[in-house]
Amino acid sequence: MDITFSFIIPTYNSKKTIIRAIESVTNQLDKSEYEIIIVDDGSQDGTVEIVHDFMKDNGNIHFTSTIGGVSFARNKGINQAQGEYLLFLDSDDYYVEGSLKNLKNIVAQSNSDLVIFNFEHGNTPILLAEVPNTRVEALSVMLSNPTKYMTVWGKAYRTETVHENNVRFNEDLKLSEDSEFLVRYVQKCKKITSDNTILYHYSIDNVSVMRGKNKQSKIPGYLESLEVVQKDIFNNIPELKQAFYQYTVIQMNIMMVREIFNYGDNSNYSSKVRKSDELLKNKTINEAIKQMKLKDCMSPRFLPVFFIKMGMLPLARLMFRLRSWSNYKKELR
Repeated sequence: MDITFSFIIPTYNSKKTIIRAIESVTNQLDKSEYEIIIVDDGSQDGTVEIVHDFMKDNGNIHFTSTIGGVSFARNKGINQAQGEYLLFLDSDDYYVEGSLKNLKNIVAQSNSDLVIFNFEHGNTPILLAEVPNTRVEALSVMLSNPTKYMTVWGKAYRTETVHENNVRFNEDLKLSEDSEFLVRYVQKCKKITSDNTILYHYSIDNVSVMRGKNKQSKIPGYLESLEVVQKDIFNNIPELKQAFYQYTVIQMNIMMVREIFNYGDNSNYSSKVRKSDELLKNKTINEAIKQMKLKDCMSPRFLPVFFIKMGMLPLARLMFRLRSWSNYKKELR
C-alpha cells in the first residue's frame, strides 16, 4: 500500500458540517499520506453537490453512495480502502487541529492492530486510561466503560487485520453497531496500543444526521445489539461475562435516560413507569442486574442498579429522571 490512512466518512444530509470534517484531514496531512472515502446514504440537502465540488481540487477524495444506513456505508468504505490503517469519521465531527501531524509516526512506532486515542466530547477532553495489550483484558476495560471506549471513531485499525479476518459492521443492527464491531475486531488483534494524543472531536452542538436519522424508539435496536454481543462473548470469551454484565446495565441506563425518561418526552409518567418496568423484565437486562454484585453498584454510574437490586424502584426512576434533566440542560448550553 502506498498510502498510510483511509478515512471513511458516512454522510446523510450533512451539508452544514461535511467540509469541516474533510478539511480537518486535508489541512493536516500531506496528500501522499491519505485517502478520504465519503459514502453518502441518500442525502437530499445538497451534501452530494458540495462534496463533488470540493473533490475537484483533491484527487484523494473518493465518493460513493449506498442505501441502508451507517453500517452499510462504513462497510462500503472498508471494501474500497487502500490505506494501511482505517479511521472512521462522522460527518459532523472532526479531527482536533494539529492532532494528525504525528499520526504516521505513532502508528508506525506502535506497529499495532489497534491504536486508541483520547478525544474531546464537546469542549471536554476525555483522557482514557491505557488499555492493556491483551485481547481479553482490553475488552474487559472497554466493555466496562462503553461510553468512553466502545466507539469506532478515535481509533486507528490495521486494514490488513480487518480484511484478513473479514471483520465488517453487522448490517442487521440499527444501534450499538460500534460495540459489536469492536468486540469482534479486538478478538483478532495481536497488539493494542493507547496514545495520549487528543485526536477526535465529538460534536454535541448538533445532532448527528447519521446518529439521528431514525426517530422511532431505539430500545428494540439496543436490545437486539445486546443479544448479538452477548452471544459472541459467551461463546468465544466467556471470561468476559462479568464485563458484559456491566456493559449491559450501562446500556440499560442509556435506554432509561435517553428513551424512557427523556426530559423532552411529554408522555405521562405512568406510561414511562410501565415502559421502564417492561425493560427491566428483559431477559438479558434482568440477568445482568442479578449478576451485578452489590459492592460493585456503589459507584455513581451504577447507583440506579443498586436501588433496583434493593427493590427501591422509585429511587432508581428518580435517578434516571435527574440524569435526563442534566443531559437536557447541557444540550441547551
